[in-house]
Amino acid sequence: MLLPVCALAQDGGKQLYISDDISITVRDGPRNDAASVGVVNSGDRVTVLETLGEQSFARIRTPDGRSGWITSRYLSVLPAAKDRVQGLQTELTTSRNQVKSLQAELDAAQGRLEGARPAMELAADNERLKAELATAQQQNEDAQIRTIDESAKRRTLVTGAALIGGGILLGLILPLMGRMGGRRKRRNEL
Repeated sequence: MLLPVCALAQDGGKQLYISDDISITVRDGPRNDAASVGVVNSGDRVTVLETLGEQSFARIRTPDGRSGWITSRYLSVLPAAKDRVQGLQTELTTSRNQVKSLQAELDAAQGRLEGARPAMELAADNERLKAELATAQQQNEDAQIRTIDESAKRRTLVTGAALIGGGILLGLILPLMGRMGGRRKRRNEL
């Protein structure tokens, strides 16, 4: 039992806290009837110099250098709840400030997005118009091809009609010329 006590004393002691909202009398000996040498309050940080067990007494040193004995059950490895709450409140305040900052960034990003909406709508209209233009260009090319085909057919028809007309005309003129040539021969023969 003396070995752990000696180890605590050699290391300068283990740091513990006085537990929640209480004032504890520090006594000059490990007994409830020993003389008071001071008081420690909930949340005070003390150094344990030696202990007689969890259900007995512990010798402590206060931050101002006083030492004495208190009941061991009032020691805790954690700071008092009120001190922990203060730390958590500080963290909560920091977290809330971060949330506000992130919300402001989100609002700014949404504003930029809203500002870009007309450009995105114009881009969509631009794509639609490009598709319509491509369709119109294809229809124009198709119409030009049909016009060229129709023009070639007309030329073929006109050429064919000219040939037929020329053939008919020749068919009419040649017999007449043959008759006229025969009259001349007769005249010459007569």
